[in-house]
Amino acid sequence: MKKYVFLILILCLVLMILTGNSNQIKKGGARFSVNERSTATVKFIPLKKDADIILSVQQNSLDKEYTEAMNAARKLFKEPIATPPSPPDINLKCPEGGAMEKLGGIYYKSVVQPEEPVCERLLSAAKQLRLASEAAEEKAKDAIDIAGLLFKRNFKKVDTLIRAYKPAPEKLAAVGYASLRIYKEAALLGVQETPPLDVLGDWAAKAADQYLRELRTNHDYKAISAFIELTKQAQMLGISESSLDFFEKMRGALAFKVDFDVSCYVGAGGQRMTLKGSVKLTADSTLLAITGEGSGEYVSYTHAPTKAKTTLDLANSRYSVWMRLLELKPCEGSVKLFVDKIGSDTEKWYNPVSGKRFTAPSEDVDLFVKMVTDKLFQEYSAEGGGFNFTMPIQNLQVQMCNSNFVQTGTIDTPDGSVTASITYNITITHTPN
Repeated sequence: MKKYVFLILILCLVLMILTGNSNQIKKGGARFSVNERSTATVKFIPLKKDADIILSVQQNSLDKEYTEAMNAARKLFKEPIATPPSPPDINLKCPEGGAMEKLGGIYYKSVVQPEEPVCERLLSAAKQLRLASEAAEEKAKDAIDIAGLLFKRNFKKVDTLIRAYKPAPEKLAAVGYASLRIYKEAALLGVQETPPLDVLGDWAAKAADQYLRELRTNHDYKAISAFIELTKQAQMLGISESSLDFFEKMRGALAFKVDFDVSCYVGAGGQRMTLKGSVKLTADSTLLAITGEGSGEYVSYTHAPTKAKTTLDLANSRYSVWMRLLELKPCEGSVKLFVDKIGSDTEKWYNPVSGKRFTAPSEDVDLFVKMVTDKLFQEYSAEGGGFNFTMPIQNLQVQMCNSNFVQTGTIDTPDGSVTASITYNITITHTPN
């Protein structure tokens, strides 16, 4: 039966085409049109009444969301401003990359509750109203204005946080991040008020001084990065450089004394030479270099009994040494020390029996210490001359470093290859002014 009905409908359609008529068949809420002659295409033409219904439904939905968002805002205005949660401790010593932004962002989200979700509903309603109709502009503007006024309640929370936690250094990062972001977001909503930059700047300066005291008193070398970062923040927040006295404070704290002892041994003749010295290191005016010049001296020279009995003239064997701290990385627990030389550029020798004197280096005699270091300390050689020694940092200790560098091997002498060794002990002591 269904088959025959379908065939009858097809025949009717063909008949209408052949007779040249263009008829319209109405069904439900749409009009189906059959074109004339040979093309026979079918089009769906929405009725105007259907479009009006769709628009009406959309408008009702937007009005409902707008009304509900406005009612939520009115209800929240009647409630007291919530006390913000306690900020997390954020240690500015050696923070992990992005840690402050991550923790600060999480804390910000907690501070702006419950206002922010309602503000987001108002802004969403305003956007949809504007997209739907130009006639809804006034409503959209009202929604945005209310969102700004509602978000402004968070200014009181900022005041509460600053009063409660200033000047605790560990609270500054979270409170500062949340406070500045609140004022930034409010400005985007059209609420233009001056953020408490001077208060936060003063807090940063006080926190920097606290970390500086930890460096000077407790020898907490990890506090160096915190002091520098907080001082920069204080300057960006409007605190003058002169009031911070940053460079002089840091120069006084970054002072060290390097003591060294050297022992060189050469198997030929059982020769052993010892040296010692010290260098005071201070930071330059830019804090980019911690350098100093001191002196070393030959302490002793011994050898197996020989007929010649040539010995080192200890009284005339003092020499200058220049050093620089490179790559001071307390957070990584290491520092590199550059030393321009180990031993003097000349060595004075004499024979107490014959009274003969000579100076090394010469055609016949090499510098004793240089002969050993050139061979055994090659792995510490610095480009362009000198030596680089990397040492672990002992945090919270007045003696920041104490390291021994020991090498044993063979060296070539006029008498052939002989065993040799060197021990270079370095201690770096923190000596803040």
